[in-house]
Amino acid sequence: MVTKQLSIVGLLGGALAFGCAEQGPPLAPAAAFQAVGTAAPAPFLTSIGNPCNGELVDIEGWIQLRYVTRSDAQGGSHTVGQILEHGQGIGEVTGGNYVFSVDSLIDVNARTIQSGVSQEVVVRLIGQGQAPSFLGTQILHFTVNANGDPVGVVDDFRSECR
Repeated sequence: MVTKQLSIVGLLGGALAFGCAEQGPPLAPAAAFQAVGTAAPAPFLTSIGNPCNGELVDIEGWIQLRYVTRSDAQGGSHTVGQILEHGQGIGEVTGGNYVFSVDSLIDVNARTIQSGVSQEVVVRLIGQGQAPSFLGTQILHFTVNANGDPVGVVDDFRSECR
């Protein structure tokens, strides 16, 4: 499930970059535009695998999206988004307790010709007592050229068991 979440976040960043890149050039210097949003926390229920012991962990928690979008005088836009997830989990085999959190930061700089997306995702599954903890970090960066092709892709995922 963590992989699915990371892919969804990556697709969100890519969609933001592509959508913003399709803006036409301004006819006159653009007026400053700013949009700020915070979605109310929404509940979620899911199961994820703890790669440190192979156990499925049932998670119940909340997810929230925050973002700020600003335009610039050259017709581009800049969006910074944060996706927060937090929950409590119980191991399906051991009954062990876990604390779960995901912090995703997305930075999209879009221009009419080229766009760039950077994303950092930190996943924590913290075991309580004897349950092992998992920490995963993904760094993703790519640029979309004038043809809409992703170039300069960096995708680095690291994990550790504690």
